[in-house]
Amino acid sequence: MLLTREDLESREEQYLAPYAATSSMSAGREHDEPPPEYRTHYQRDWNRIAHSPIYRRLKFKTQVFPFGQGDDASRDRLTHTLETVQIATSIARSLGLNEDLARAIAMAHDIGHPPFGHAGEEVLNKLAAGFDHNEHGLKILRRLEKRYPDFDGLNLTLEVLEGIEKHETVYDHPMPDKEFFPGLQPTLEAQVVCAADIIAFHAHDLEDALRLGILTIEQMNKAGLVLWGAVSDRVAGLPPRIQTVQRTRALIDLLVRDVFTQTEERLTKHSIKSLEDVRSAPRFIIAFSKPVSAHTGALGSFLMENFYKNYKIVRMINKGEAIIEKLYGEYRRRPEILPAPIAAEVRMQQTGPAGGSRAVADYIAGMTDRYAIEEYHKIFEIEYKI
Repeated sequence: MLLTREDLESREEQYLAPYAATSSMSAGREHDEPPPEYRTHYQRDWNRIAHSPIYRRLKFKTQVFPFGQGDDASRDRLTHTLETVQIATSIARSLGLNEDLARAIAMAHDIGHPPFGHAGEEVLNKLAAGFDHNEHGLKILRRLEKRYPDFDGLNLTLEVLEGIEKHETVYDHPMPDKEFFPGLQPTLEAQVVCAADIIAFHAHDLEDALRLGILTIEQMNKAGLVLWGAVSDRVAGLPPRIQTVQRTRALIDLLVRDVFTQTEERLTKHSIKSLEDVRSAPRFIIAFSKPVSAHTGALGSFLMENFYKNYKIVRMINKGEAIIEKLYGEYRRRPEILPAPIAAEVRMQQTGPAGGSRAVADYIAGMTDRYAIEEYHKIFEIEYKI
């Protein structure tokens, strides 16, 4: 039997929780277009993201290790995104939420990251007098992607754009002035993605650090981390070669279960019975308990000092920062070395107070690590063939 969009929407309304964001109740898109015939609105959203080149470029963007600097199994920005999607959709399904909306937000949550990860973001923020990857992600999704004849961007639903705008973790700090559903809490699906992102990067960055020998079991045993102790008890007695992976599995399970418990408590405490209740709640409903949130913060602080700031990582990141600084300066100084449409945008902006810096920052932010390195070689190394 062929299911139409109306059939799929009817199934959502029948099976999803009353506080889920159903497709039929979406606030719509920025630009009018005919609705899909055989997909829901949120299915169309994640399908569009999956087919966009900016999504594919995440494969060659830094998660922790710049492109080509880890091993073949090291996470990049795309594998982190896929793992966030898996965790988010699993949580959403168990809570009776809209998996398609959670999937779309999770797929796009890091789409605005520049090359070389958070270090690349920091240097662009300094050079361009303000750069935020969430804000830039929205700019990509709304303007910079050029795939349709009638509008710029991907024309995603307002709920997906809201999920990007209000995405919040230790590395994501939403701007105080919101454009989408201002003054309201995001959907539970968007809140799920925030939790899933935290779970994914803590668990998998730890796994990569252990596998590559930057952190050791002995070092972790001495750190006094509650989460490490809890998952170590679960893998005691297993063969050493699979303990690291099983620790990751156990850590994800522990954190997801805590989210379930805390969410159920908050649903009851705040009498959440509808999407309107979610939006008017005084705080996020999807959350970690206070003890687990503190333990997760302790793990994150340990990783920051002993993994992300390890001298091997810092040396690689320093190279990325230097590449961005050099490219940024040369592109602003000589826009004629840029592709013609970008050069025209830079020249047009040069008459304003920013002097073309925003167009240059946007262009660099769209690069992969690999492309930025190649551009550096082409522009600054005489022997390199253009």
